[in-house]
Amino acid sequence: MASENLAPEASIRSLGGRVSSLIKAQLERGKVGVETVAGQLNMSRYTLHKKLRQEGLTFASLLEQVRRDQAIAYMKDKSKPLVEIAEQLGFSELSAFSRAFKRWMGTPPAEYRSLKLS
Repeated sequence: MASENLAPEASIRSLGGRVSSLIKAQLERGKVGVETVAGQLNMSRYTLHKKLRQEGLTFASLLEQVRRDQAIAYMKDKSKPLVEIAEQLGFSELSAFSRAFKRWMGTPPAEYRSLKLS
């Protein structure tokens, strides 16, 4: 099998990328679940966590990174309400999204949108 000839680092790195892609696709459809992602990769939740940990990653860190990247992209559309962005990123409430966005960017989303994207 060709993938057996790859260096372990290359194989694991591609797993992180595949997980990020699956997270992004799930965010577009609604809720994101580690069980669903693991199932799509034909492995158990435990195996997924173990393989990600070998690369120094966690499912939660990948989810956070995808959400952050998508939030920045969504913020560029000034006609899109913050509530809608929060919902699309899987946050239960606008306040949870606002706290996360401030942690990522150092400024609340409304302020970021008015200052950075003017």
